[in-house]
Amino acid sequence: MAENLAPKGLDGVAVDVTSIATTDNSGNLLYRGYRAIDLADRKSFEEVAHLILFGKLPSADESAKFREFLKKNSALGGRIPEIMKIEKQTNLMDSLRSYVSLEPYRNSEAGLLLAEIASKFPQIISSSARINEGSAPLHSIDGSYAENLYYLLTEKKNPRYARFLEKLLILYMEHEFNASTFALRVAASTLTDPVSAIVAAISTLKGPLHGGANSEVLTYLLSFKSEEEALKFVEEKLRRKEKIMGFGHRVYKEKDPRAQFVKIELKKLIGNTDVYRYATAIEEYIWEKKKLPANLDFYAALYLKTLGIDEKFYLPIFACSRVFGWGAHYLEQQADNKIIRPLSVYTGPTGLTLE
Repeated sequence: MAENLAPKGLDGVAVDVTSIATTDNSGNLLYRGYRAIDLADRKSFEEVAHLILFGKLPSADESAKFREFLKKNSALGGRIPEIMKIEKQTNLMDSLRSYVSLEPYRNSEAGLLLAEIASKFPQIISSSARINEGSAPLHSIDGSYAENLYYLLTEKKNPRYARFLEKLLILYMEHEFNASTFALRVAASTLTDPVSAIVAAISTLKGPLHGGANSEVLTYLLSFKSEEEALKFVEEKLRRKEKIMGFGHRVYKEKDPRAQFVKIELKKLIGNTDVYRYATAIEEYIWEKKKLPANLDFYAALYLKTLGIDEKFYLPIFACSRVFGWGAHYLEQQADNKIIRPLSVYTGPTGLTLE
């Protein structure tokens, strides 16, 4: 029976249908049919979040109402600010998981509740980090989702940098049946509530094989003093058959268009500086030697650093965006549901008897 097993990690196995996102024959990530890089270049975060969550790009009026909804629901309720001061959590993903589950939400309709959950993420992350550091929490500002998130993370109002952040957030918003999304869909298939399903996704994203590559990429990129040193580091990694964070992807076998988009945006920010040249040299070398493409995390690490955002926020920022994709998958799973319950092949002992 073992020969009938699906590949480890369900690699290459299609387990269900979805109308939310896919990659086309050219390797472009599509959101509801639109290229993600085009949406990042021309649309706001709120417009794309509405597209992902509710299935269509909003009108100007719908967009304004959705933006107002996110702003109106962004503050933390109940005793969460007090609890944060008592039960300090140094890992922001632990904080996000805990306080998402404790928040007293007001909406009961699934789509609105999912949007309300998402609206809390920036404030949870910012307040938790600031309380841990002994600072007072910041209050949301009157701006877009990206402008508010940028302010909450940096204590600075910078519309230009917020727009650069917004583009990255859009590219992070959705990516088919990735690990956290699949975990959410398994939870949703049991007909559990949206909050519980989102917590399952957060817990999965926390794992270093799913999230967290940004920080490791930044560590090695900023350590080099020359292009030769950078390439020697990569050469040694390849020789020892060690994984180089920021390269390879189960979906993208050639170029990741999202990474190439962020690469162009990064050059607008920092120009042809030393660290930019080191990064592009590493990308070219690894492609030449191993045919592994740079993924979105490779350039995103330096991108966020350039925007003045602290490293501890990198994975939580991913969550602030991907939560809208998770919400869409929750709704899609429950719209045509069957509990996800695969089989297994037993390899343990049989026939044991008690003396």
